[in-house]
Amino acid sequence: MRRAAHEALAKTVLQRYYPIQTKEATILVLSLLTPSVSLNPDKQFQRLTASTIMSIVYDHPTIVSEHDHTVKQIEEFNNRISEAALPGAHFVDIFPWMVHIPERSWFISIIPLYVVLTHDHTRFAKWKREGLKQFTKDYAMFKSLLDRVRIDLVRPCLRFAI
Repeated sequence: MRRAAHEALAKTVLQRYYPIQTKEATILVLSLLTPSVSLNPDKQFQRLTASTIMSIVYDHPTIVSEHDHTVKQIEEFNNRISEAALPGAHFVDIFPWMVHIPERSWFISIIPLYVVLTHDHTRFAKWKREGLKQFTKDYAMFKSLLDRVRIDLVRPCLRFAI
């Protein structure tokens, strides 16, 4: 991890990010000086941050609007992570044995002549169910970003192979 961070954040490498940062700063200044674009500068700074990081890390195209759905996804992810990282935010932080509680419960109802297997969403660990659902959603988002980079890296190799 340290080696990868050094390769991506060394002084000589950081100079490659100047054009991206200059473009993002220009868009930010234009959006702040244009009153019809946004009345909330916080949204513009969120757009700047998300667009800059995604451009550098994932080679994502510049995000021009603060209403872009990518900015909203990143903001929701950051809010969820910030809330979950607070000490004592969930009882499972205090009682580690709660990790073993199943997220769903199955009941077997025995009625004369047949057996019914029912699925009850209202019982047991709702926090675990929601956490796994959010994990799946966030994993899909970040995997799609990485897959796009992977395809872009493989594509030049395919040109030379033909």
